[in-house]
Amino acid sequence: MDNTTEVFDDWFFNSFKKYHKLQMFGVDKPVVSIELSSDSSVCLACEKPGGNCFEVLNLELPSKLYQVENQHDSINTCRDLKIRCGTLTENRLIDMKTLFGKSKTILSEEGIGHVTMYEMAPNKSDQMIPLVNIKSKIDSGRLAIDYSTDKLVIWGKEDSFNTGCMFDIENNKRILSFCNKSNNPLDSYTPYFISKDELIVLNSENGSFDLYDIISGQHIKNIDLPVVDCNAKWFSNTVYTSSKETTTFNLTLISNCGVLLNYDLRNLKVPKIHQKELFSNCDNVINICFDPISPHRNAVSGFDGNVYIIEEMDCSSNMSHIFKHEGHMFTEDEGLCQNNVTTSSLWLPMCGSNTLLSAAHDGSVQGWQYIS
Repeated sequence: MDNTTEVFDDWFFNSFKKYHKLQMFGVDKPVVSIELSSDSSVCLACEKPGGNCFEVLNLELPSKLYQVENQHDSINTCRDLKIRCGTLTENRLIDMKTLFGKSKTILSEEGIGHVTMYEMAPNKSDQMIPLVNIKSKIDSGRLAIDYSTDKLVIWGKEDSFNTGCMFDIENNKRILSFCNKSNNPLDSYTPYFISKDELIVLNSENGSFDLYDIISGQHIKNIDLPVVDCNAKWFSNTVYTSSKETTTFNLTLISNCGVLLNYDLRNLKVPKIHQKELFSNCDNVINICFDPISPHRNAVSGFDGNVYIIEEMDCSSNMSHIFKHEGHMFTEDEGLCQNNVTTSSLWLPMCGSNTLLSAAHDGSVQGWQYIS
């Protein structure tokens, strides 16, 4: 028995103590992101090797993931992801956002001045059906969606300036424009809804962020970080979800140098948590996903081959590691993938608490429910 087999066997047998559920799937190309499209399906964005085009797949989750503890399989139990429909992009994919429960997804591609909304209707076609081009004149736009109000924000470059605009998706109508001339045209920016009335735009190059009123389009304030690292890229996500009203004042930022900052949006003078070396240093894109059941808990991927669950403890000024998912270090044929990097993770609250789906560069996709 070689060392790789021994390592896999140790991990496999230990997994019975760590997981209620653990399912391994795979696609034949690197997965760059995952988005929940309904209570029973997800969208995967995959990079096709050897070209600039991407493949986007809408997949049905297996019924096995929905089983409660000690529930036995039946003849109808499905154990694998099932492709409902998909599409290919002609250019490099910049961003993908789904309209949860509405069988639609919006794709932003590099080098074109519009984003495209697709219908995902497997009863009509196994191809995603392009419905409309939302023309913004913004190149390579990053997206934010509030699907309860059918609002779409696109943020990118227009005439060499970073700018943003908001659309009424249903009517394909621009309803608001944002402009901040102080933005550096060489930097990249990502928008995030934090409520139905406010938007945060993160500068990925230095971690500073801007707060906007999306009723008037007015710029409210800019926040510079207390830490400067010219080599770091910054990433965030927000607890706000338009499918369920979530009230929180937390904003979490993580750099790929392993620094975490957590802000209370009611007091932006200093972060309430400033934690260094929470993760190892890397050059990768970091994915942060909040647990909708417990907003103080996050799943973080992108640093290496693991998915880390971290949580802000009561009366603590730090985040703590509470679980590490190491499944993407192994292939289905028991091979060891030491250089694999996770790319994304998302919580599946409809499948039970502590249940997630995660993906990696090697095309591995895993569904798991850890034991807390």
